[in-house]
Amino acid sequence: MSSIKDYLVKIVSEYKEARLHEEFAGHQLGDLMRHELPEFIEEELSSNFRIENYIIKGSIGMGNWAKVPWLAIMYKDITTTTQEGIYVVYLFSQDMERVYLTFNQGVTLSTKEEFTNKRDKLRAEMNLDDFRIDNEIDLAESGKGKAYELSNICYQKYEADQLINNKITEKELIEDLMKMMGIYQKYYDQYYLELDAAEIETGEGVSEKMDNLTTKEKLNQIKTYIKAQGYTYPDNLIENFYLSLKTKPFVLLAGISGTGKTKLVELFARAIGCSSDNDRFKLISVKPDWNDSADLLGYSNIRGDFQPGPILETIKKAAEDPANPYLVCLDEMNLARVEYYFSDFLSKMETRHYEGNQIKTDRLLNENDFDQNDSNDSQAKYSDLHIPDNLYLIGTVNMDETTHPFSKKVLDRANTIEFNQIDLTAFLEEDYSDQVKSLKVNNQFLKTEYLNLKDLLPVKKDEVRRTTEELERLNQILKKANLQVGYRIRDEINFYIVEALDKELLAKNTAFDKEILQKVLPRIQGSSAIIKEILLELFDFFSGSNFSKENGQLANRVWKYYQANQESFKYPESAEKIAYMLRRFEEDGFTSYWL
Repeated sequence: MSSIKDYLVKIVSEYKEARLHEEFAGHQLGDLMRHELPEFIEEELSSNFRIENYIIKGSIGMGNWAKVPWLAIMYKDITTTTQEGIYVVYLFSQDMERVYLTFNQGVTLSTKEEFTNKRDKLRAEMNLDDFRIDNEIDLAESGKGKAYELSNICYQKYEADQLINNKITEKELIEDLMKMMGIYQKYYDQYYLELDAAEIETGEGVSEKMDNLTTKEKLNQIKTYIKAQGYTYPDNLIENFYLSLKTKPFVLLAGISGTGKTKLVELFARAIGCSSDNDRFKLISVKPDWNDSADLLGYSNIRGDFQPGPILETIKKAAEDPANPYLVCLDEMNLARVEYYFSDFLSKMETRHYEGNQIKTDRLLNENDFDQNDSNDSQAKYSDLHIPDNLYLIGTVNMDETTHPFSKKVLDRANTIEFNQIDLTAFLEEDYSDQVKSLKVNNQFLKTEYLNLKDLLPVKKDEVRRTTEELERLNQILKKANLQVGYRIRDEINFYIVEALDKELLAKNTAFDKEILQKVLPRIQGSSAIIKEILLELFDFFSGSNFSKENGQLANRVWKYYQANQESFKYPESAEKIAYMLRRFEEDGFTSYWL
């Protein structure tokens, strides 16, 4: 096709019939809206605008026909998703009798009051040329189409029969588009840089200055939101969970069944604006028969058609929406052997590196994962996917006789947060009468700051030295059973502690204590005499005691010493865990981190 008018005519002429009677998958109108028309408009705009600053994206729906198909032009600094922000967008009415070129707003992550107030402000203050600024757009009877009628700032309407009968020329369409893009540029220059860059949306109906809302304050709001849903977790757990995700986007939540591990992930996700409704939270139940990466990422069936795995579409959506975080929960992760189905994903995670301000990995799939006979052109859809830096993976694990243990390969690559403490009466002390709103955060809230220790050294050299020297003293004890930690754990412990101190979330010793629990102690298990010796030396290291010089059955004395003196310990949580592990060793002749 050689003109915008040709594309618009084809859509208004064919879409309604296709939506009502034809298969969605593989339809030519999908290719037209996702590829052909965006590429044509990109070419038209490139002579007047720096096209590398924009994302041009069209859609006829996700899995099913949309009532109102659209094509959006988004300034990357303002938004990369139609769910929020301001952008230029062609909207097709549900009955295909009208097409609107609009200067519009995302409605998914805003309330009606928010986007109508912004609409009215911009209508009053901006020069919107001769575009219409009434509320007479007619898109749909209900749903998001109705919301986009109200969020519209200005528009131009094209009747379908006028397009079809050549009453509207290509020149008019191009001139309107260029004028609308000029308005978009004025908005960026005059409003976004001065106002939007200074604000962060922090809740439905709430707007806070970014400078006035610290990470600690955001986490307090998250904790309040979670409590308002009727769930109470131990002190510092939310801070610990946040720091673990910030350090590396792979965290394990371990403990006995029923302690709220999966619920914590879901509630934390909802508290920062990620839900199954907006496709930014995905719960995947691991099946016991998973035995290779195909079960997670996908495989080609007997006909040669690629069947995407349960995580692949979320990865694709996250890659297309880099401004927002996406959380995936692998529920009961160790029902199957993690090393069998997850090793490829873990290996790709270790290829993380910076390209500009983005963290990239090697591609998840290659051409050998696709069959040449694939009728869905899956290679084009999925072959260039990598793990995006806004994807955060949390595995919940139950450590009992029904599950599989973890190898050091997995434990080395995650923070393993264990919580078995349950207070069934905690809800009695809470007041849930007020409705607590969720935050709206961008990906910077969770995005990893550091990938290599050398990134820290120019600004945190003294802190890194002190932490690493303490870790080396710990390593001297662990070496006796070849349990010492390596460079990866050294680096990630440093990242965690620096983030905790910079954001004033945890004291230095508290942060190091949690990292010992989460990165070091899970490696310890065994029945040999050297294991008991290491346990006693570790307890001395954490508490300042001298039990490693004594012989005999010591577990009861160690436990009583912990109970009487824990407030004076340097690392009390790790000391408590070691006391439990020592008791198990003396009672069973074997111990491990997992009690």
